[in-house]
Amino acid sequence: MENQVYNWFVKNGNIQIQKKGDCISLQLNYEKGEYCLLTHSDAYEIIDLLTQISKEIWENPNYQRQPYTHQLFRDNGNEYYWKIGASQILIKYNETEDAIEIKYKGNSSMDLEINHVIEIIQIIEQLSR
Repeated sequence: MENQVYNWFVKNGNIQIQKKGDCISLQLNYEKGEYCLLTHSDAYEIIDLLTQISKEIWENPNYQRQPYTHQLFRDNGNEYYWKIGASQILIKYNETEDAIEIKYKGNSSMDLEINHVIEIIQIIEQLSR
């Protein structure tokens, strides 16, 4: 699965996900506007894929596990965001579109560590209900 790129066309835009060493590379491409929109079914498909890749990384005997010592995300009302290096990823529920909005500032691609991915999965699950 190392070089396999998953390209998901969601309600608005597409999301590319790829295992990259001990990280998961996430790239967002917006069709129009400033963010990708995920329907509830999009969200669950993305969750399943992120979970599958995270599990593969976690179960690798060579993986250097980093302890989860504190919450990595910040929240501002109904917005959740992570600062990773010079970039920031933001996830929120868009009531007008009845979808999950995801966008980032900074680099066009982000390499996420497992602890970040687990929090992102949990937030997306919470917003999908």
